Amino acid sequence: MNVAQAIVPALTVAVSLAFSMQVFGQYQARRRTHQLAWALALLFYAIAALPEVLGSLNGWSDLDYRFYYLFGAILLVPWLALGTAELLVKNAIALTAYRAFVALVTVAGLVAMASATLHGAYLGVSHPPDNCAMYCPHDTGYAFGNVLAVIAAAVGNTLGTVVLVVGAGYSAWRTYRAGLPRQLTYGNVLILVGALVVAGIATLTRIGQYEFFYAGQAAGVAIIYAGFLLIGSAAAVRSQPA
Repeated sequence: MNVAQAIVPALTVAVSLAFSMQVFGQYQARRRTHQLAWALALLFYAIAALPEVLGSLNGWSDLDYRFYYLFGAILLVPWLALGTAELLVKNAIALTAYRAFVALVTVAGLVAMASATLHGAYLGVSHPPDNCAMYCPHDTGYAFGNVLAVIAAAVGNTLGTVVLVVGAGYSAWRTYRAGLPRQLTYGNVLILVGALVVAGIATLTRIGQYEFFYAGQAAGVAIIYAGFLLIGSAAAVRSQPA
């Protein structure tokens, strides 16, 4: 049991839940779909961080890792990007296509987590388990769900990151050209930076570096929420989003 190591992920859970409730409250007041998507993404962040607390205290279990992988590795970035798409994309066909993509990734993730066979040899540790718990090419004994989980995570995060990057760039260009509130640009850039911080910290675990994982998760959610606040401050004085 490592109580000290559990403190930061516990704070991440609490902060993410508080942020999610606040953004959802904004959605209830304004009924903007991007706020609903971001509120859910922050909720996913909290759910993904909860197994980090339990794993630090008692060692990671099979169920802990399934929740962590589903909500953190598969769903977080596509749903963050959905909020960006809902805010910025005006083409109905393109927006519908991305909504369908997020729905597909979500269903694929649920199916994968229900059918994957995890390698118990990589579990039971107090730090985030090796990715081989889900899948490694040199190991055997995996099921179809393991491969599906890796594909859903790779495709969802890749396209989601592209949407975040393009959205931030587009917002910056449109803000500059149209004289719209700069908070829209800065907010989307912060959301992008926060997502990249989370992704970068997760990448370090692939090479066995866990020292900054929990602190990086906390920093990531704080940066993402700062982006939400900036966009919300701009939306409060505009009748339509950029």
